[in-house]
Amino acid sequence: MPSLDLNNTQQKTKLLYRFIGIFLGLILLNILSYRYFTQIDLTRDKRYTTTPATKNMLQNLKGNFTVTIFLKGKKLPAAFKSLAITTEELLKTFNTQSHNKINYHFVDPTLDESALATLEKYHMSGIPVSISDEGGIQQRMVFPWALVTFHNEQGQPEREAPILLQESNSMVLSKTILLHSEMMLEYKLANTIFQLQKPSPDFVGYLLGNGEAIPPQIISLINNIGQAHFAMDTFNLQDNIGIPQHYKALIVNRPTQEFSEIDLFKIDQYIMNGGSVLFAIDAAKAAIDSFQHTETFMSEPLDTKINDILFPYGARVNNDLALDGSNNAGIPVSAQSELYPWPYFPILEGNNNFPATKNLNGVLARFPSSIDLNKNNESTIKKTALLTTSIYGKTINLPALVMYKSVLDEPNLATFNKKNVIVAALLEGKFVSPFLQHSSEALDAFIKDNKIDMKNQSKNNSKIVVISDADILLNEIKESGQPADMGSYRYAPNYKFDNGIFLQNILTYLVEENNLLQARTKSFENRILDPKRTASEKTKWQIIAIGLPTALVGLFALIYGFTRKKKYGKI
Repeated sequence: MPSLDLNNTQQKTKLLYRFIGIFLGLILLNILSYRYFTQIDLTRDKRYTTTPATKNMLQNLKGNFTVTIFLKGKKLPAAFKSLAITTEELLKTFNTQSHNKINYHFVDPTLDESALATLEKYHMSGIPVSISDEGGIQQRMVFPWALVTFHNEQGQPEREAPILLQESNSMVLSKTILLHSEMMLEYKLANTIFQLQKPSPDFVGYLLGNGEAIPPQIISLINNIGQAHFAMDTFNLQDNIGIPQHYKALIVNRPTQEFSEIDLFKIDQYIMNGGSVLFAIDAAKAAIDSFQHTETFMSEPLDTKINDILFPYGARVNNDLALDGSNNAGIPVSAQSELYPWPYFPILEGNNNFPATKNLNGVLARFPSSIDLNKNNESTIKKTALLTTSIYGKTINLPALVMYKSVLDEPNLATFNKKNVIVAALLEGKFVSPFLQHSSEALDAFIKDNKIDMKNQSKNNSKIVVISDADILLNEIKESGQPADMGSYRYAPNYKFDNGIFLQNILTYLVEENNLLQARTKSFENRILDPKRTASEKTKWQIIAIGLPTALVGLFALIYGFTRKKKYGKI
């Protein structure tokens, strides 16, 4: 019998050592998982995988960052809770890929007065949501915001920027909108982090001197440039010999006066030296405010001579109006009436194959013209349509009679037989100067007198964006006299089009070379549950998700106990 007691003692010792080993292993595993975050993305749409450009940027960060997320609180709606979880998972990935240079924490503003002060300082307003509570339905404020803080090498905070985590054009939120918000998170966070590490923002030049748009019509444009983390500086073309190359991009917005050959030459040489230009020009004189005095008006062509350089580059803004019979913003017949289709105000579609325009929710235009992309510079210039009408587009040549009462006529889609009329386009590559083989005596004298070293071809890849409707980048003025947001429409006050997002993305594409915009090309599958089916099948799935695993564990315990009893019961 002593040998039997010895065997029992050895078995108990082995079990004790095994238990201690498992216990220590679990402790070690928890320590490692806490200190070293890793994940395997098994989702079909790869929603938890960062783009190569984002990963490269994070691995080369200068300084450290702290991200404060205010999306926290008791009984958050499920969609906002999902947005908060996705934000945390993404920031964990950012922290790992940046070698712990990005830290984050969540704050509940309803329990922290300093957080409320920070929200107020940066104008981060809350959103009222209805939450089911024991006392019924209650209204609470949700703050889908984050504040990114840059710390220098000494650990001192230097710069901060707020980020709205929620993408929304409408006052009415939905799960689909919040899913779209999750798609945009990587780009928003990565771009803000990248811009904040710069000692100073890049400057964009705003051209003056040819009757360009000025405040208050460009207040929102200025704000959007700031939201894209750039600074804007005005530049008078006539008062200077040339355009400084320290401007990362140049904006030519709604000129109303002709450009002289010398003025066009200055713009051309800025491009030949590697500069990028955003042209937002009107080819038609047309405004809906004309209907305040008459029921009809004649839309006349407006020639600023910019086509003189655009055409040799590879594009031309035509003397016409581009209409859309299917996708447009309506206008009312009377003050209180419903909106009727108005083909002159097309809602433009973004090119889903281009990162700056993918996932746009419509860009509002007012009396745009069509753009032709020709074969000039075809071997060295890549040409891309950015914004187009729907498949039910058409053009009418100028001059054209515009009648207010035509809104009462239902658009005949059979006459809208031009598919996807181009309203905004991108040209990029090495351009050849149109002044290479032709210039006037006045221009030759200007070049000689100012000792200008004329460039005949762009030394680097330059970028040109052409928009055939300057109203896309302007803001309306409210009845109070205050400027509205870019993309706001007087007859649909609860909705905002993506004009501002389009401007920010295009400027980022013109200025930056790191291609962070690729993060905007992500597409998540809509996995939102059917609420009716969820209610009807709730019990079944609770049994499968909770009851079945519990039953399996119990069954395994019974089998394990029976096996041990049978094995050791005879001892």
